[in-house]
Amino acid sequence: MDLSPAGTGRMGIALVVLAVLGLLTWQTMEAGKYRSLTWILLAFFAVRVVLGWLRSRKMGYEESTRNRNRLDV
Repeated sequence: MDLSPAGTGRMGIALVVLAVLGLLTWQTMEAGKYRSLTWILLAFFAVRVVLGWLRSRKMGYEESTRNRNRLDV
């Protein structure tokens, strides 16, 4: 599992945690404004996770560690 900033491992773990929180919200809270607010907040954080993952891929964090760890002096 790739836990680098651009890796899918970190994004997957974060989305699974948010999904579990969503299930717990659905099971434990009564329907109403607080449950709706919780759903909105969880959706906001899920979107942030995906956008952060896309941004890190665009910035080139996925380049191999061999190229990043070179010591050209």
